[in-house]
Amino acid sequence: MSLLVKNGCFFVDQKRLDLTLSLAPGETKGIYGASGTGKSTLFHLLAGLNEKGFEEGTYTINDRTLNQLSIRERSTSISLLFQNPDMQFCMATPREELLFCLENQCIPQADMPKKVAEALTFCEISHLADQPFTTLSGGEKQLVALACCLILKSRYLLLDEPFANLDADTSQKVIRKLRQLQKQHAIGILLIDHQIKETADWVDEWLLIEEGFRSVDQEKMRTLDQELRRSLPPVEIKKLSAKERLSFQDFRLPIRNQAIVFPNLTFDSGTMIGLTGRSGSGKSSFLKAILQQQAYSGTIRLCGDPIKKHPSPFRSISWIMQNPQDQFLAATVAQELSQGRAATESDKLLEKLRIQNKSTQSPFLLSQGQQRRLAVAALLQRPVKLLLVDEPTYGQDVKQAWQVMQLLAEKAASGTLVLIVSHDVLLLEAFCSQIIDFNHYEKEDIDAHPQPDSQVIRHFRTRLTGFFSK
Repeated sequence: MSLLVKNGCFFVDQKRLDLTLSLAPGETKGIYGASGTGKSTLFHLLAGLNEKGFEEGTYTINDRTLNQLSIRERSTSISLLFQNPDMQFCMATPREELLFCLENQCIPQADMPKKVAEALTFCEISHLADQPFTTLSGGEKQLVALACCLILKSRYLLLDEPFANLDADTSQKVIRKLRQLQKQHAIGILLIDHQIKETADWVDEWLLIEEGFRSVDQEKMRTLDQELRRSLPPVEIKKLSAKERLSFQDFRLPIRNQAIVFPNLTFDSGTMIGLTGRSGSGKSSFLKAILQQQAYSGTIRLCGDPIKKHPSPFRSISWIMQNPQDQFLAATVAQELSQGRAATESDKLLEKLRIQNKSTQSPFLLSQGQQRRLAVAALLQRPVKLLLVDEPTYGQDVKQAWQVMQLLAEKAASGTLVLIVSHDVLLLEAFCSQIIDFNHYEKEDIDAHPQPDSQVIRHFRTRLTGFFSK
């Protein structure tokens, strides 16, 4: 009894990939490869989201082919955690989403509350049950998506970058819970991941995508990862004559029923500042406060002027969003890059990003990792004073993550202040002159959910279009 692909074949960018894969109950296997090499495509095939299926070979789950299973049987056999959790939510809150999962399995209504409570408790997100998804952090959404997979009681889990939006402590906590689940219910897990250290004692075998799929044990995979990191070029941080660019006085940031109390902060031009901390600790909200999309108290100054009174703040700020699909405006990759940039420069950048063969495609058809690299590159051209970057290396392998950070370092070297939200502390330590850890800041209880004051809302509405102007 297992999930078995025998002599399977599929194509990615007209390139043939052959695969034979066996995943037994209780077993954990990992898939590693560069962005755009077919990892998520494989998961969509295994989950039955691609109607055509494998070009060749056989695919069976517990000795039955996928097309022999009803949709209900398939959902209890195999569950997929999407790389971008926003793409799999249908409802407004985690509780409603979990109930929706159970409704689709025709679970008796009387049994639903208990099952929902168990899934929320297992993933330690009971406090988020009735929060709108629009208020959750990327890591919190990832945990909700995992709860949705677990509530279906599937025998096999496909986890696409399950730890990319999670801090190291939360990642290890999730791994411990998944191992506990495997031990209790013999669940087979296939995961895509680029953080080899996080899964060192858990994954039994890796499938490495190069020209095809190659089986590698955990020890060999760890060695390959270390060799790759040693081969990365050194980081050169250029120091410019510093000018005060961004400052915070008496700054408090409400996050649900608490407010984070910040010390007075000052960041200079031409520097890279890392922002890290637990999932849901307020990192993305910090960026949104600068953009006047998040309520706060205190004063934020941009180039010495209070940002609420700044004549044109969005002409001075670029924001690379956590979900790159939220910022694409053009019909093709080339058009997304070409705004204000010479054609030859765009071609060089496409090649540098390894998406030169995607220039005529829609940005929405790229892999998640490719979308993130495009999102970074598209906004680097703007001559801004402040660049806000939310999880730029999510979904990237080691080389590509390093390359993205080098592009951001070049932007900082031109005089721009760059604020980067990331859970990859090693990358932040290599490139940033200062790291702000949100875990270390004091928190105050507040009575109720704060509402943005009318001045902030008016300011944002009247200035939003200016954010996208050159």
